[in-house]
Amino acid sequence: MPVPEVAAAEDSWERNGSTSLGAGDAFLAPIATLPYVTAPTDTYTQFFDGYRDGDGSYSEELVEAMIWCESSWSLDPGGAHLGLSQFDPGTWATVSAITGYTDWRDAFSQGYNTATWASMVDPGSRSGWPSCWWAW
Repeated sequence: MPVPEVAAAEDSWERNGSTSLGAGDAFLAPIATLPYVTAPTDTYTQFFDGYRDGDGSYSEELVEAMIWCESSWSLDPGGAHLGLSQFDPGTWATVSAITGYTDWRDAFSQGYNTATWASMVDPGSRSGWPSCWWAW
């Protein structure tokens, strides 16, 4: 049997079709205002799904910082380099030939190929991400 306050909140949520809190939802207010409760974007989630499937060996916190440094989590930030990890086109061609993930605009492919390439190069080397592996 659902707790009445939770059932009322769920009903209010579905009825309003929004994320705003109804009058009877005061018990949820502290949760709704916490910044870390926000769900990650699909890009972020898909990237790390690919990174994990690619057996990424570096901590996700370090990879997250590297991606922020490289592209600010933009799939196409412009310029000569490709995607979230800002692969050189030749490097992307090499890694995607190894992994089979060829679409640099796909966040999962970016994550998988980042894990693969990171396992093949030394952090901070000219073959890796020399400007953004400073934390590694």
